[in-house]
Amino acid sequence: MFDRELFRKGDPAVFRRLVREVSPRMLGVIRSYASDDDHADELLQESWVQIYRKRSRFSGKGSFVGWAMAVTRNVCRMSSRSTSGMLRAGLGDYAHIPDVAPGPAARLRERRRANALHAALERLTKREQQAVVLRLLEGRRTSEVATLMGIREVSVRSLIHRAIRKLRRMQSLKRAITDAERLR
Repeated sequence: MFDRELFRKGDPAVFRRLVREVSPRMLGVIRSYASDDDHADELLQESWVQIYRKRSRFSGKGSFVGWAMAVTRNVCRMSSRSTSGMLRAGLGDYAHIPDVAPGPAARLRERRRANALHAALERLTKREQQAVVLRLLEGRRTSEVATLMGIREVSVRSLIHRAIRKLRRMQSLKRAITDAERLR
C-alpha cells in the first residue's frame, strides 16, 4: 500500500495520498460521534493530526486502515468525554431564539441517505470513488481532481460520468432514497 519508512518520516506525498484514500472511511466512523458536519470535519482533522503525531507507533504488522480507524475512534471517544462535562445554559436563557435545527426524523432521513450513498460508493471502482468524492462531495475543480489523481481532466469527467451511470442503476440506492422520501 505505501512505504512505511516514508510514512514514519512524515513524507508529505504519502500523507496526502493516505488522506485522500482513507478519509471517506474514517468519516463513516466519525459521523456516528459527530453532532453535525462541522464537528465531523473537526474530528477528521484531529484524527489526522493524531495519526501524524503517532506515526512512529505504527508497526506495519496490521493494516494501516485498521490502525487509522482505531486512532479515529479514540479521538472521537476523547472528544465525547471532553464535551460531556461542559456547562449547559438553561433553556429559558435562549427561549427567544427560534429552533431551526432539523428534527430527529429529518436527521434519520439524512443519515439513511448518507449510509445508502456510502454503501453505493463502495461498489464503484477505487478510481471512480476517488473522482466522485473529490469532485462532487468535496467540491473540488475538475482540474484539481485531475492533478491529484495524476490523470487528464477528460478522464476525470469520464470517471464521474461512468460512476453516476452506475449509481443511477443501483436499486439499493433508489430504494433508500425512496424510503427516506416516504418518511417525510
